[in-house]
Amino acid sequence: MRRRSLTGPLMLVIIGGIFLWRNFHPEAPVFEIIAQYWPFLLILWGLLRLIEVAWPGGEYRWRNGFSGGEVVLIIFICLIGSGFWAGYRHGFNWNGDFVGIFGQEYDYDVSAKAPAAAMTRVVFDNPRGNIKVTGADTTDVTVTGHKTVRAQGRSDADRTNGITPVEIVPEGDHLLVRSNQDHAPDDQRVSDDLEVTVPRRVSVEVRGRQGDYEVSDINGDAQLAGNHGDARLARVAGNVRVEMGHSDLIRAVDVKGRLDVQGQGSDLYLENIGGQTTINGAFSGSLDFKNLAKPLQFEGTRNTELHVQAIPGHINMDLGQVDGNGLVGPMRLISRSRDVKLSQFTESLTLETERGNIELEPSLPVSAIEARSGIGNIELALPEKATFQLDATAQRGDATNSYGPPIQSENEGRTNTLKGKVGDGPAIRLNADHGSVEVRKAGTPSSLPSTPPPPQPPKPPKAKDLKDSEIKL
Repeated sequence: MRRRSLTGPLMLVIIGGIFLWRNFHPEAPVFEIIAQYWPFLLILWGLLRLIEVAWPGGEYRWRNGFSGGEVVLIIFICLIGSGFWAGYRHGFNWNGDFVGIFGQEYDYDVSAKAPAAAMTRVVFDNPRGNIKVTGADTTDVTVTGHKTVRAQGRSDADRTNGITPVEIVPEGDHLLVRSNQDHAPDDQRVSDDLEVTVPRRVSVEVRGRQGDYEVSDINGDAQLAGNHGDARLARVAGNVRVEMGHSDLIRAVDVKGRLDVQGQGSDLYLENIGGQTTINGAFSGSLDFKNLAKPLQFEGTRNTELHVQAIPGHINMDLGQVDGNGLVGPMRLISRSRDVKLSQFTESLTLETERGNIELEPSLPVSAIEARSGIGNIELALPEKATFQLDATAQRGDATNSYGPPIQSENEGRTNTLKGKVGDGPAIRLNADHGSVEVRKAGTPSSLPSTPPPPQPPKPPKAKDLKDSEIKL
């Protein structure tokens, strides 16, 4: 009698157990868990099938492969999992967002006020809605704004408005501003857009799921955390931490303390940051860094890594290029596929890109440079009075010396090199695997094309050569 696989039924038991757990624990972030970790179901499925194959008597099942039902279930899991992930990336949330597509919206005014003379922090608990916090010369916390209730009728919305007031509650050394949205019925959705004035001296902590956050003119720290929304900060004297699951823009200007950014999104703009800046996450838009006084540490996806000691000038990064001017090293930049142009930088530089052109123009005094491009050209423009020891190699391209006699060209097969020494300067090593290398003086035009020619395949043998080879064989 043929024994059937237990993998499919076991997957159904696991999926059913997850939804049963959610029914008993409505507050559990099941949607987020499924959206991020659903591929583990396929991994577990594959492992179970491998165990069945390795188990005694499993050869017959291996020859029969997957059954039709299993194939359908795999396709079903992939479609549902991809849909959950797309919804999660765009801010959809299982807890309340699904019912938000039904009913009508009803608006209500919001207002609250409380003294904060002895308080050091103001904490916001507003799962859904925008929050704008402004520091001022006051001793009170003042909240204004409006609430939106989506419900089937005005009477239902009025009842929900009554049980979801915005409150300011003292808790130890801080005030808690809460919107009580969790009191709303499951078939309704509540959103509060708040404008808040706080004493300038306090720290601010904002927690939510969906909404834009704006904080300005405070002397304390600022912590912003949300699943989906933008974050804007200006004139913050303390330290700043931003954790956003998905954002279109994170902007921080005039922050005197440390800045820590976590999450993923599109654009990132930082200017006039006094403390160390740390960024971890996936940002696919434009990244602008201007006037960063302390070290910047950026760890992104797609094998992108940037470490620089300070940025008195600027760095702009997007999916296609990195453009930097006025940088203080030591600097380390690792990128998968970007054109890189760095000018007026000091101290050492380590640079590596798998695909893209590299243009370098260091300031005096020139420091150690090590740059490599997998597919792309490398250009180095040296100041006229620079001292250095150069070793540049083009594995499958030209090596052009536009600097002058101190640099000599060498050729060995398809490899071209430039070597030279001026004074007792630092070592400069350049390596282009598929591309050309040029060394010139700063201020002179480049002779290289803007993009390298693609690697050429070997030429096919001519008809006469082919006939000769066939005769020899």
